[in-house]
Amino acid sequence: MIRFATSLRRFIAMMLPACAILAAASAVAEPVVREEKAVTVNGVRETWRLVWDAPPATVCGPEDVSMAITCPCSGLAYGEYGKLSLVRTRDGREIERMDLRPLFGQFDDPDDKVAGLAYVTRWPLAQTDADREAKHDAGLIDDIKRRPAPVIMNFADYDRNGSASEFLLQVGTLPCGKHQFAAIGIASDGRLRALSSVAHPETPLMMPLAAWQALAKSAGPTVVPTLTCGDHGSDSRTELVVSADKGVIRVKSREYACPAKGAREKLIEEVEQ
Repeated sequence: MIRFATSLRRFIAMMLPACAILAAASAVAEPVVREEKAVTVNGVRETWRLVWDAPPATVCGPEDVSMAITCPCSGLAYGEYGKLSLVRTRDGREIERMDLRPLFGQFDDPDDKVAGLAYVTRWPLAQTDADREAKHDAGLIDDIKRRPAPVIMNFADYDRNGSASEFLLQVGTLPCGKHQFAAIGIASDGRLRALSSVAHPETPLMMPLAAWQALAKSAGPTVVPTLTCGDHGSDSRTELVVSADKGVIRVKSREYACPAKGAREKLIEEVEQ
């Protein structure tokens, strides 16, 4: 009997670490809702949620404000990263889930560790944060983490289809800190998708905020400057010409040589984007 009790204690001692690991893994795997919004699709009310598959890690985080204010982190501080999905529900039932990770990685990422993953801002950056960090303010991080999360799903009608059911998601930056966005909404087949142009229907359209705002404001065509002469030593300037009508988006990218004083500007290239 004593021998059996001893063996039982040894077995329990061996199993406890494994049970702890399984319990920890189970806790880590719990999904986290980043944001929830109601939206009407074809006259039907739905709930859309941005959901992390597991608790996300931080990128451009409040632990290092001096990094969070650099160009690669522009628009993304203080951020989180991981597997992020857009989940649609009707009457409490999930009807569709879109993995958002493929939209990232086309531009500059804030950090190498986020490669292949999605990332979004979690707490807003305040102008005084850098000064407070330089003064070793012990309450700074706690103050940052008490700030309300910036709203991501701000719905608008970017493809001019008559329904304000698309929202913008920052998917990276161009030097230095030029934010690039994709617009996510409902395709003609009723499923979630990133909006695309008529020239490249299979490729998500990614543009600066000003270009998307121009589409939401007017059917166009509207000219949106994207790079000015001398920006980062550039010897050319670029612009987008955007228009949309009944769900169809058209985008032209134009590049002009920066002329000498008094000379006429020359078009270098015009491309359907």
